Amino acid sequence: MEFVVDNRSGRRVEAREWVARFDEVWRAGQARQADLLALLGPDIRLAAPGLRPTRGIDAARRAFEQTFELFPDLTAEVKAWAAAGGTLFIEMEFAATIGSGELRWKNVDRFSFVDGVAVERVAFFNPGKLRRALLASPAGWRQLLKRIRSKL
Repeated sequence: MEFVVDNRSGRRVEAREWVARFDEVWRAGQARQADLLALLGPDIRLAAPGLRPTRGIDAARRAFEQTFELFPDLTAEVKAWAAAGGTLFIEMEFAATIGSGELRWKNVDRFSFVDGVAVERVAFFNPGKLRRALLASPAGWRQLLKRIRSKL
């Protein structure tokens, strides 16, 4: 099965190239947000622990903007992946500054594809480590308050 690597052009690639692009854009973080969104279909559904699911590329854009507001230097690195049929699993490690220190956490994204287009991404990670890090320092509290104020 081929996957659409850029919904702007419709270019299709094999799974390994889709994952390589995914890894490339996540390593760059916020600077490549538009390229991350180009990997996703127009009606993408995103789900992650502790967050409300979203539907559609505009909602995905807002969700990523809010995430990067909270963690401006958020990046990730792909560690392993596997594809079968229309399902792709990507194991990755995220890193972000929280307070005065760097936090790393593991995540697995499960993507579902229809006709090569990413229609769903479900993230699997333990949000407890993030919450504890944010709540453990005054700088972490400031990060949270800044995000809450931006939503008002």
